[in-house]
Amino acid sequence: MRILSQLSRRSARRKGLTLVEILVVSVIFSIIATSLFIVFKAGLDSWRRTQGHLEVFQNARAALDMMSREMSSAYLNTADSTITFRGFNSASPSGWVTPSGGDEVFFVAALNPSLNYNDAALELCKVGYYLDTGTNQLMRYFYYVKTGVAPDYDFSHNTSAYNVTFAKIASNVTGLTFQYYDDNGWTATSPNPSTWNSTSSSAPPDQLDKKPTKVEITLTVLDPNTAKSQTFKTGVFIP
Repeated sequence: MRILSQLSRRSARRKGLTLVEILVVSVIFSIIATSLFIVFKAGLDSWRRTQGHLEVFQNARAALDMMSREMSSAYLNTADSTITFRGFNSASPSGWVTPSGGDEVFFVAALNPSLNYNDAALELCKVGYYLDTGTNQLMRYFYYVKTGVAPDYDFSHNTSAYNVTFAKIASNVTGLTFQYYDDNGWTATSPNPSTWNSTSSSAPPDQLDKKPTKVEITLTVLDPNTAKSQTFKTGVFIP
């Protein structure tokens, strides 16, 4: 009986954990928790980078699709010198929009604005695209003729008094360039293939009273998650 009593007392004393055992368990738990956190954080960072890449790609593609769709509807009327197709490079900006640090393009297009605006009177709209270097935003210049208002296709009339609106269509854009094709290929008669003038009598003969056959648009977009730039390019055929 005495032996059984002693064994019982020893067993009762060993029911708890010693300090050393608690420390060992704590260290093991910390190692496991840290490992799980590192794995989880790596997966989360990878997901964020992927989402960032996808967002940049989607925004750039949506902007290129919009420009392509509207540019392919460009319209000319040789009887009206304000209905023009104009392309400006960054070295010689139009002066119609500020700030602008990339190439610019302005044209009149048949966009049927009555689909979105109940007060639209005509199908023709003034459209332009340029890069706002102050905010790295790709901007859209837009004007449609309202009911009861005389049409005005002069691009120098760019204030709100003329119903001109400016809208952001893409962010983190650091570069915007346009290259123009004429009937013979690149605008070889022009000193710079990133310019076009359909109305000036001093314009190259392949441009006067004509739209370009094709426009190549290049966007350079900064990925904010990686601080790396990606380039997107598309070609627009203009009938």
